[in-house]
Amino acid sequence: MADVNFDMIETEAQLAPLLRFLNEQTPMVLAIDTEFVRTRTYYAQLGLLQIYDGQQCYLVDPLKVSMEPLWQALSRHHWVLHAFSEDLEIIQRLSGKFGATVFDTQVGAAFLGHGISLGYQRFIATELEIELDKGESRTDWLARPLRASQLDYAALDVIYLLPAYLKIKQQLEEEGRFQAALEESTRLAALKKRVVNQDEVYKDIKNAWKLNPQQLAVLQVLCRWRIQQAASRDLAINNVVHGDNLWALARYQPNNMDELQRLNLPPQELRIHGQRLLKLVKQGQQVNTADFPKPIKRIVDYPDYKKTIQELKLVVTAVAEESGLPEDVLASKKVLNQYIAWKRKEHQQAEELPLLLTGWRKPLFANHVDQEG
Repeated sequence: MADVNFDMIETEAQLAPLLRFLNEQTPMVLAIDTEFVRTRTYYAQLGLLQIYDGQQCYLVDPLKVSMEPLWQALSRHHWVLHAFSEDLEIIQRLSGKFGATVFDTQVGAAFLGHGISLGYQRFIATELEIELDKGESRTDWLARPLRASQLDYAALDVIYLLPAYLKIKQQLEEEGRFQAALEESTRLAALKKRVVNQDEVYKDIKNAWKLNPQQLAVLQVLCRWRIQQAASRDLAINNVVHGDNLWALARYQPNNMDELQRLNLPPQELRIHGQRLLKLVKQGQQVNTADFPKPIKRIVDYPDYKKTIQELKLVVTAVAEESGLPEDVLASKKVLNQYIAWKRKEHQQAEELPLLLTGWRKPLFANHVDQEG
């Protein structure tokens, strides 16, 4: 296996040859990874970008070079990452550009029966029989200078990723599953390009379903303000005001500081946001009745939900036996719930087919479930 050998790119002069190489080459497969820090911030802070083309590894310092030309050059090529959710979230925010195709080896491993959340260390041990030291995974990637042990660790995250990908790609192709795994990776990558609807974030608050429409109108105003504050100030969302406290505000709707203090919000939240929270509650109370959010109906409260979900799980088991694909890859409980909601026309429009009836899943489930909403 390759030694820990890499080019460190910390200046525009060092970046220039890599840009020429990427722009002149025909599209090729690149292993990509990021190292980042996310503690009390809303956005993850990129500390290092790793690239491996099968011959040479590049470690790019985003704190020292202009990244936009690099994102543009990289977008011409095919990307391979492992557990790419946070990596793509960062890249989407910084550039809005992904590779020509994007493949998640965690997804690929799942299609081969290794579980849906196989970590990188276990993935490399399984495919290449190499044990990696993950001791640097939680270090400060924004501190400079980066230590030699950090750089070696970061380089191995892509140097080993590419040969492991090529190995599972061959396995997936032999079993006729590679295109499905690529399609699933593409679908998951596309989710990272979705813009958060600030008017819908109130639905993510724990126990929001317990509130009536008028209370939900207040909660909607509070949650819209909170996510705007988090994004503009780059604060972790619960470090603005905790979600449980927003729920309490919507439920009890204090009209003055005395009533607000009785809700036992942390002193810091009261000191910084107390008056603003009271104004937001009042703003929510002024929402017209016609504009109230609809009551949140939990899918588990649907009539015959338990029976329906059990029947669907039996279908998934049957499809797994027929196809040879793992059940957790075919359909999670969330996917089954989406199908049930679509059938009930509660949360899905009839023309928006559920995941169970689209893409690579459609021919597998078409003869097992009702396709009419």
